[in-house]
Amino acid sequence: VGEDVRRDAALVGVPRGGEDRAAAQAALGGPSGGESSSSAAADERPGLAALRTGALPVVDAGCGTGLSGEALRAAGFARLVGTDVSEASLELCRAKGIYEALLPCDLECSDGPLPFADDSLAAVTCVGVLSYVHKFDKCFGEWCRVVAPGGLVVFTHRLELWDGNEDGVRSAAEACNWKKLFESEPEDYMPKNPDPTESAKRIRYLVYQVL
Repeated sequence: VGEDVRRDAALVGVPRGGEDRAAAQAALGGPSGGESSSSAAADERPGLAALRTGALPVVDAGCGTGLSGEALRAAGFARLVGTDVSEASLELCRAKGIYEALLPCDLECSDGPLPFADDSLAAVTCVGVLSYVHKFDKCFGEWCRVVAPGGLVVFTHRLELWDGNEDGVRSAAEACNWKKLFESEPEDYMPKNPDPTESAKRIRYLVYQVL
């Protein structure tokens, strides 16, 4: 599982796949081969600038026991906030000392909006969680609200649920104020899992940039 989580976290920095990779890499501050760095900086939006400088935190949504947070920290993201519905999981994360804050949070916003101000985050990542979510209009809408313009939302979703638009997930994504930078080809999720049902699961990786 750790290997798969680290691959998900690496997506924040270096998505894969031809032109999509180049576009996402350029958005994150990687080599673009285009305009000069000075003119690019002049046009840079606050969320993207904050992602590069660490001025605003990155939220690990559905952080579980902190595997994604560990991978994000290893990838150079120092300001991390974890959210999860499980207090027991949050306690385990506290013991790891990798998050600047840990908050109980329901991604479907059953108890109200997410506990973040508008435009207060550089990015949201969500790994292996969305198969438990059904109200994507609430979830995606809140992510767009709390991530500053230019910031990123990176998530995985089960292949059959995404491609089949289960619970309107793709429709909700299309309705949000963001643009898609990257969508992966289907990939194995947990190929080393001894349970054949689990090892057969496939996912897509998605990267969106808030407008």
